[in-house]
Amino acid sequence: MNTELPLVSVIVPVYKVEDYLNQCVQSILDQTYHNLEIILIDDGSPDNCGQLIDDWAKKDKRIVALHQKNGGLAAARNTGLDNCHGEWLAFVDSDDYVAKDYIEKMLKAAMRDHTNLVISHYYEVDEISGEQINIKHNPAKVYNIDEFWKLYLYHSPALVVAWNKLYAREVFEERRYAVGLVHEDEEIIFDVVKNAHRISIISDNLYYYRVNRSGSIMANINASSEIDQAILEIKKTRAADLMHNEFWDEALLATEDLLNSVINAKVKNNSEKTRIIYSQFMLIVKQNRRILNQHGYKFDWKHRIYFAIPGLIYYLKWVRLGAKKILQR
Repeated sequence: MNTELPLVSVIVPVYKVEDYLNQCVQSILDQTYHNLEIILIDDGSPDNCGQLIDDWAKKDKRIVALHQKNGGLAAARNTGLDNCHGEWLAFVDSDDYVAKDYIEKMLKAAMRDHTNLVISHYYEVDEISGEQINIKHNPAKVYNIDEFWKLYLYHSPALVVAWNKLYAREVFEERRYAVGLVHEDEEIIFDVVKNAHRISIISDNLYYYRVNRSGSIMANINASSEIDQAILEIKKTRAADLMHNEFWDEALLATEDLLNSVINAKVKNNSEKTRIIYSQFMLIVKQNRRILNQHGYKFDWKHRIYFAIPGLIYYLKWVRLGAKKILQR
């Protein structure tokens, strides 16, 4: 091991993935970059994962096996953050795997571009069909904070995920994931980007993200009926943070995103609870619009209409959804 190279800590939360864990860990051990600390966190997994990570720790001195009571993905990531020693950090989900040059290419980009956060493209690996789908829709370049938020809010909410990234340690120095929150990646991304200052997106597909896996965390999340309110709270906070930091263009986009999400929630399920949530968040949207007006923000015609008559937007979306259901019969 060349100790002159910076230590990179790879944090892997582990829960109910004994069919996939060995492939994940082996892909990290096979990295062309060797100065690694690999932290495997058994988050109270009821299967054989706890024994598997202990066995892996015996095979390679770079691996650290940790065990804790089940606290969820955020709690496991925080345990990794609290116990890592690397100058750089990466997260890998334990049912996924990575290319052999995953760490090497991202670290080279960070050194070349003088950035604190590097993002790679990735493949979606369909568990059912075995198909690998090339996910590459973000231009490869160095972004400042303003440019990143435009990219994220206009084009690519997938940028929010913890994996497929390399972080300088200081990005998480005083920040941890919110435990118990479904959308922990959405909640933390504002501070991550703010602390990073400059972000590199590289053109290489280096991460293999498994989809359509039964029993996965994301499958359970997608089945939850409480998602909409949680994500609305996060989007409300993000818009407020962007306004507080005087990113006015991005605050407008974040408010539009919040408005769209509020309307979509009502279109999806027009229950009494949803109508109450709709009314509450529409007040936030109107308040954000007033703040933007007070700071001299000039709305284009699209946003003037959008914010003035959200009821019409809701009706059009509702009609479109109804027509789609009829065509699918």
